[in-house]
Amino acid sequence: IIDFYEEWRQDSNPWLECYKEGKGIFETQFAYYSLGFILLYLIGNYIKKIHQAAVEKAANDENAPPPNPRSLTALIASRPTVLAGSFHSIATAVIAVGILIFRHLAGNSWDYRGIDLIKVWQTVGLPISVSYFIMDCFFYCLPRKDLIIFVHHVIMCFCHYPVGHDSGSTILGLGDKEWITWLSIMGYTSEVSTAFMNYRWYLLNSLEENWIGFGVVNVLVVAGFGGRVVMFSYLLIWEIFPRAPMYIDQRQLFTYAMMVFGHVGIGMLSLYWCIVMCKGGLKSLFVFQKKTQSTTLRQGFSFADVARGDDAPKMNGEKGAASKKNK
Repeated sequence: IIDFYEEWRQDSNPWLECYKEGKGIFETQFAYYSLGFILLYLIGNYIKKIHQAAVEKAANDENAPPPNPRSLTALIASRPTVLAGSFHSIATAVIAVGILIFRHLAGNSWDYRGIDLIKVWQTVGLPISVSYFIMDCFFYCLPRKDLIIFVHHVIMCFCHYPVGHDSGSTILGLGDKEWITWLSIMGYTSEVSTAFMNYRWYLLNSLEENWIGFGVVNVLVVAGFGGRVVMFSYLLIWEIFPRAPMYIDQRQLFTYAMMVFGHVGIGMLSLYWCIVMCKGGLKSLFVFQKKTQSTTLRQGFSFADVARGDDAPKMNGEKGAASKKNK
């Protein structure tokens, strides 16, 4: 394995080729989208600051009503990263699924009415995703010390970056850039379940009573994460494992190992989140139960909070407001 790695490092590899031959196109798009995500994070933090000010005012002024903890502003304030996260999941899911649909309509061709679908993925889909993952590490994972999400983001960036240019994807796919691009896009269809997960979080913290749509969304979320596990298992068993001899023959064992590790890692994380969501039993999946909320900010947030259906993080000031009411 050491010999394979040394040769892989000294000669060439997908990551190096993508960087050298890409002429900065991917990196330029990455910079543009990163600025957009930074703006979304700043907006989320600004809303949080405004909401905290309103809470503090209500706590100190008996004539000022406390803010509604189930309002959209309060929910964004409790989870400032939700704007960037929701945009990423919706955008990448729409692009990935859209490319697969257009490819099917074009008779499994990557050219749809003069549009190069591979280039769309390389210049739009992937730069959006990589920029989000890196920005989320700085704005969420590291400040909150969320190791699981940090590992997820690192795996995604490392495994998908070479697909950003033909030179990298050609080596990564052993000459078959179309197959490796398809593999990358298939993996990103899993973002559909993340988009539904964010909507589920919104329903959990905004509904006042049970709604049939809540059960429907829950079923879609669980089915989505269960589908992730099935999909990554399929990709490993029927698409990746059979190509092992080819990668060994071409002395790209380290590249192959990273590919396997990425799919196994994301598949295991998806299984973990699916199990967490199902811990409450069938009743919790189909029936909404309103939880007691306050306005006291709970420090920190994790993906598991969304999966378990925990209350929205609380905002400071509840005690003061309650005391005024009692008086």
